[in-house]
Amino acid sequence: MSDPRTLGLTDYSGQELANQFWRADQPAGWLAVVLPGQGYTSDMPLLFFTRRMLLWRGVDVLNLNPSTRSAAFQSSSEVDQLSWVKADVLTGVKAALGQGEYRGLILAGKSIGSLALAGAIEQAQTLLPTAVVWITPLLKWEVVLQAALAVRGPQVHLCGGADSTFEPARLQQILTANPLSSAYVAQGANHSLEVPGNDQATFHGFSEAMLFLGKFLDEVLAQSTGNPA
Repeated sequence: MSDPRTLGLTDYSGQELANQFWRADQPAGWLAVVLPGQGYTSDMPLLFFTRRMLLWRGVDVLNLNPSTRSAAFQSSSEVDQLSWVKADVLTGVKAALGQGEYRGLILAGKSIGSLALAGAIEQAQTLLPTAVVWITPLLKWEVVLQAALAVRGPQVHLCGGADSTFEPARLQQILTANPLSSAYVAQGANHSLEVPGNDQATFHGFSEAMLFLGKFLDEVLAQSTGNPA
């Protein structure tokens, strides 16, 4: 697997938008854009293995790292913050689409990354068939709920049952409204999909979540080629 390179991107505030772009060894014609959490980086377990599973399946991956921890972002209004992360995602998507010939797009976001995806999904879906991976999404936010309800293609939710941001009723609303949606809930797991003090439960929930994601990705890619998963 080749080392990543950096695309020259400018963020909403006019500063450099940190990113890493990986080219899959055996490209399948799909692009993924992955957004981290505010304190959960792209090299932490959930996102590291999400990226690896995408690359193993021939999906090119762009990791975007918006400056959500910067003083400028933190001091912005909620409306401006949502505009900021939406603009950053769309900037990344459009730049990454110029790196090859793609027939499908996968958007994946963890925590605050789900807010970034929420603002960008509508426009992204006009560019290519789009699948969405929500990793511990902030379902308490109305914008995330409405974005998930508006997803036209497949989507998967990986949630922690003991996560304070988890909203079971809202997840069920999404699953009921969209037959292409699915979810895995790690019982007793927190916002990092961990069960503090219980290694066995943590590793079980994590591995089951990743296997669930792998099956979802296999189905999305198989449908795009007309082959059974």
